Amino acid sequence: MNNRIGPDESVVVNPNTARLQTLCENFRKRKSVRIIISIGFIIVIIAMPIVYVNETKREKTSTMEITKTTTTTTELIATKTTTTTTITTNTTTTTATTTTTTTISEQLIPSVIINNNTQWKQYASTIAGGNGLGNKLNQLDLPRGIYVDNDDDSIYIADTDNHRVVRWEFGAKNGTVVAGGNGRGYAIDQLYHPVDVILDKEKKYIIICDQYNSRVIQWSRQNSQIPQVLIDGIACWGLAMDNNGDLYISDSGRHQVIRWQQGDKQGTIVAGGHGQGNRLNQLNHPVYIFVDGDHHIYVADGANNRVVKWMKNATEGTLSTPGKVSQENPSSIFQLIGVIVDHKGNIYVSNAGSRQIKRWLPGAIEGAPVLGENQFGSGPTQLIFPHDLSFDRKGNLYVVDAGNHRIQKFVIDLD
Repeated sequence: MNNRIGPDESVVVNPNTARLQTLCENFRKRKSVRIIISIGFIIVIIAMPIVYVNETKREKTSTMEITKTTTTTTELIATKTTTTTTITTNTTTTTATTTTTTTISEQLIPSVIINNNTQWKQYASTIAGGNGLGNKLNQLDLPRGIYVDNDDDSIYIADTDNHRVVRWEFGAKNGTVVAGGNGRGYAIDQLYHPVDVILDKEKKYIIICDQYNSRVIQWSRQNSQIPQVLIDGIACWGLAMDNNGDLYISDSGRHQVIRWQQGDKQGTIVAGGHGQGNRLNQLNHPVYIFVDGDHHIYVADGANNRVVKWMKNATEGTLSTPGKVSQENPSSIFQLIGVIVDHKGNIYVSNAGSRQIKRWLPGAIEGAPVLGENQFGSGPTQLIFPHDLSFDRKGNLYVVDAGNHRIQKFVIDLD
């Protein structure tokens, strides 16, 4: 009985042992947590480079795509640069490319240099009028002056006896009245016997020699302004403009040529001005004039039957085509009217006496005919009472064939 274990003796627990067991249990739990955390941390460390690599790859892929796109654009521009050799920096968009192409097409048509050997085809084409005397839009009535606009190959015609200025577009069958056309008269919206016409430097205004109204008047090309009288009380005949935009007018009544600058109250005499006469410092009823790039003035000195060249700021002129050479050899220029000068200083004149256009080389005492026949007629090789002359930038020669009420274009012969 003493060896039997009683109920109170069956479980005897040492308090220190129980605490130790609890501590061990907590330690195992903490160790498990640390292991789990450590494993998670290791997983994160391992995963981060993979994510970074993937992100880098994606960035590299995106960069490569952008680079490829840029390269494609660059290659496209380079290809266009190869085909359009003139302007390359402006070719950035489709619109710019179109503009560049237009500019190049203009540059491929440079101004033709006209010299001693230049010839023109003898059969002219009628580019304005030619439908008999009349006032319809396909007719002219004794036209005198002409201006060729090289921007669009249109021409402006002083349609003298219709008291109007007509613009004729390239290839058109009819003209358009751009000044006058309201009957002859003195009102500000009327013209009376206009004999010459030009555009100003910016081509905003039409400047007209309104002869029988004794004035030079300008009209807005857009008809947005009332016509303005620039110079009043002048017996004007011919007009010209230099590369500075200064206006030159032959004052036939005072036997002089004046230069009119913007803002002037009165013009400056640049040729003649010493009364009527035939000395080299005088003129006698000057008609059409021409001003070259050096501001030298060539005057068709009508009643003296000669062309006189006035250098810039000169006090007298030099004889470019002689008048009466001698008693035995009178001038071949009779009733001189029109004058233009080419790039080499050769002078081209129209005069009613010969019905031809002649070329005078510098220093020559005789001119050689280049256009027209030595007889009146209305055929494509003939002229009646030719007046004003003009070149276009392609070297074609325009003649105001006043007696036939038409404008003739003689195409340059490049063969």
